[in-house]
Amino acid sequence: MSRLLGSTALVATLMIASVPQAMAQTASDTAQPVAVAAGDLRTALDQVADQFGLQLVVQGDLSGMESGNLSADMSARDALQSLLSGSGYGFEFVSDDSVIIRPVSATTSNAQGTLILPEVVVTATRSRRSIATMSPSVVVIGSDQIEAQSAKSSDITNVIRNNVPGFMFDDQSLISSTETFRGRDVQVLVDGVARNTPLRNSSRILSMIDIQQVESIEVIPGSNAMNGDGATGATINIITKTGEVGKNVFVVDAHAKSYTDDIGESFSPSLTVSGRGGFGAVDLAASVTGSKTGNAYDGYGNQVPSDAMLGQGGFDNAEDLNVFGKAGVTLAEGHRVFLSSEVVRFRQDIEYFTDLTTDPVSVNYDNAYTGQPLEDESQYFTGGYEYDFGKMGKGDLKLFYNDSYKQAALSDFDSTHNNFQLVLADSTTALDPLGQSVIDTVKYGLKLSTDTSLDQVYDGMTLTWGGDLIYDDVKYRSVSGRDIGAPMQQDGKAVFAQLSAPVTQFVDLSGGVRYEKFDLTVDDYLRPNYLYNRTTPIAAAQFTGGSTSYNAVTYNASAVVHWTEKLDTSFSYSEGFSIPDVGAYTRRAGVSGAPLNFASIDVDASKVKTYEIAARYTGQDFRTSGAIYMSTNKRGDTFDSATNKLSQQKERIIGAELNGEYDISEDTYVGALASYVEGRYDKDKDGDLEEWLPNNRIPSPFRFTGYVDSYVWGDLNMRFDGTYTAGRYKIEDEKIKPSLVFNLSGNYPLLGGVARFGIENIFDTSYENPAATALRGYSVAGHGRTVTIGYRREF
Repeated sequence: MSRLLGSTALVATLMIASVPQAMAQTASDTAQPVAVAAGDLRTALDQVADQFGLQLVVQGDLSGMESGNLSADMSARDALQSLLSGSGYGFEFVSDDSVIIRPVSATTSNAQGTLILPEVVVTATRSRRSIATMSPSVVVIGSDQIEAQSAKSSDITNVIRNNVPGFMFDDQSLISSTETFRGRDVQVLVDGVARNTPLRNSSRILSMIDIQQVESIEVIPGSNAMNGDGATGATINIITKTGEVGKNVFVVDAHAKSYTDDIGESFSPSLTVSGRGGFGAVDLAASVTGSKTGNAYDGYGNQVPSDAMLGQGGFDNAEDLNVFGKAGVTLAEGHRVFLSSEVVRFRQDIEYFTDLTTDPVSVNYDNAYTGQPLEDESQYFTGGYEYDFGKMGKGDLKLFYNDSYKQAALSDFDSTHNNFQLVLADSTTALDPLGQSVIDTVKYGLKLSTDTSLDQVYDGMTLTWGGDLIYDDVKYRSVSGRDIGAPMQQDGKAVFAQLSAPVTQFVDLSGGVRYEKFDLTVDDYLRPNYLYNRTTPIAAAQFTGGSTSYNAVTYNASAVVHWTEKLDTSFSYSEGFSIPDVGAYTRRAGVSGAPLNFASIDVDASKVKTYEIAARYTGQDFRTSGAIYMSTNKRGDTFDSATNKLSQQKERIIGAELNGEYDISEDTYVGALASYVEGRYDKDKDGDLEEWLPNNRIPSPFRFTGYVDSYVWGDLNMRFDGTYTAGRYKIEDEKIKPSLVFNLSGNYPLLGGVARFGIENIFDTSYENPAATALRGYSVAGHGRTVTIGYRREF
C-alpha cells in the first residue's frame, strides 16, 4: 500500500507539472466563438470556464438543472449570463480568472412572474419522480454540496448528517449499526442496488464507500419497501459519477489529516486520481483512492483505542484502497447498456487491546494485540440496460453481484462485555488464536423498474412497475474456518406497482403496493466450544437447521399540496419491513437458554408503518421544511444483552424534524437543523408500551446543528457549524451524556484548482460519543481536534 501511494503521488505530481497553467483572462468582456450543446447546466458552465480559462466556485446545488445550447461569438460574461438565465443563479467575477456562481434569490421568477424551481429527480423510489411531487422531508445532496463539505471530512456519514436532521450522530468507527434514522434501520443503496446483508448484519456499509465516486445522495426518511428488506427508518441511495461524451475531465484530489495532539503519529494522507468523459457512443468514469491513517486522539489528548467497539475496529492505523469504474454504451436514443464495479481493500493493524475498565475506555499499552488485522475485502459489480420503449415505458434492468469478506478484530476477555471466548476444537481451555469472526456474504440478483405513461387515462398519470429476484448466501465463521453461526441461504422474489398523478396543478397523489416473499434455509452446524469467564467450558453442541418463508405485502400513499408557489405540504403513509438478524441468534445456540433448533426460534418479518405530515416554504431570502411523524411496529426487534435473547414486540416511535436557511446577504447565509425522536415498547408483551426503547435504538432524543456559510475576502468560502447532541436518561444506570462540537471548513480557488481546509472539533472538546456509548453500554470518548488540508485540480 505504501508503494502504491508513493507511486500514485509521483505520477500525479508529474502530470500536474506537465500541464501548462492557464493564462489569466484579463479581458472577460472579449468575444470569441462559443459552442456549448444543450444539456446539464453544470457541464455547460465547466465547458465555458475551460474555454475562457476561468476557475468556477459554485455556491449551491446545480444538480438536475438544464441549459440551452450556445453557438455564437460572445464574451465570458455573456456566455455565463445566457446559461444562467432563468436558473435562479447569478455570477460574479471576484478576480480576472475566478467566478462565483451563487443563488441570486430562492424565488427567481421569469418575465411573467412565475416561480422558477430547478427540477431534481429522485430515483430511490424505483421511479424517476420530481422532488417537488414528494414529501418535503426528502433530501437530495448534490455534488457541489458534497465537494464543499468534504473539506473537513471524507466520511459520507458526516455529509448526510450535516444535511438531514433525522440522521443520528455516528460512532466514529467502521460500523453502521448505530447509524439509525428516526430510531430505525437504514437501507443503503448504491445506484439502486442494496448493500445491506439482512441475514447477518455486517455493519460496514457507508464507511467503505469512497466519497470521491459519489455524484449525489438521495435520502428518503421513513419506512419504504420499494427496494426490499431493510428500510424501516430511511432509504439512502448513493448515485455514483457517470461520464459524459464531450466532457472529458481528469481530477487529482489530495489531502492530509492530523490530530493536533500529535501531528506526527496521527498524520493521515489520501490521494485520489479520477476521470470521466466519453467518446463516440461510449461514456466512462473511474477513480482510484488510496489512504493511510495514523493514531486517533480524544479531547483529553489521549490516544483513542483502535477497537473501542469490541471487534468493530476504527479508521485509525489503517490502509485503504478503493477502485471504482463505470462504462456505458449508447446503442440508440433512449437505449444504453452499462457496467460498473467497485473494489474495496481495507486493513487496520491494531497495536494494543482496549481497556474496558477505565472511563472512558482506553488503550491498554500493557496488553499487545495478538490477533489478525481487521480486514474488508469486497467487490461489487452491476450491469444493466436502460431503455425507452415509447408507450410501454422507460426504465432499466439491472443485474448485480456483491461479494464481501468482512473480518472483525480480535477482542480480549472482559467479564462483563466479552466473557465467551472461542477455544480450540480439541481443548476446553486453550483459546483459538484465530478465533475472531468473519462474515462472508454473496448477494446477487436482478432488478426491473419501468415508468409507463398513462396520459391516455389521465393527463400526467404514471404507472411504475417491476420486480426483483435476489439470492443471499451467508457464512459466519472464525478466521480459522470454523462455523460460529449457521450457514444460510435465502431466495427473495418481489413485484411492485406505483401509481402517481397530478390532480390539478395544486395536488400530486401517489400510491403503491409491493409483495415480497423470502425462502430461508438454515443449515445444520456444530456450534463450537467456548470458555465462559475463563473458567467454565461450554461444550460444543449440534444446532439443527431448518427452513421457513417470510412474506410481506406493503403499501404506501402520499398527497402533496402546493398551496402557493412558495408553500407545499404533504401527508404520507408508508410501510417497510426488515428480517431479524438470524445469524447472530444462531451463534448463541445452546447458550443462556437460546434454542438449539431453528424451529424453536420464533422470529418473523418486522413490518413498520410510518405516518408523516411535512411542509416546505421557499421564500425570497428564507427557506425551511419540517416534519412530524409516528412509526409503529407490532413485531419490533430488540436484543436484550442481559438475557442473550432476541425478542419481538410492539413498539412506537414519535418524532419531529426542522431545518431552515436565511440569506443575510448575497455572500452569507445561516442555517439550522433540529430533530427530536423518542420511543417505547411492550417489553412484557401485555399490550402496554411501558418501557423506553434501549439506548442502542435511540442514543439521543434531540440533536441541533447550526451553521453559517459566507464568502470573505472575495472568493474564500468558509463554513462554521456546531452540533449539540442531548443526553438520554431514560434507561436506569445507562445514562448517555450530552455533547457539543464545533467545526470549521473553507474552500479557496488557487492555481487553477481549489485549496481546502477543515478543522473538526475546533476547541478540542472532550466529550462522550453518544452512539458508541449507547451501543456497547460503556463510555467511549469522542475524537479530538483534527486539521485537514487538501487541494483539488481538474484538467
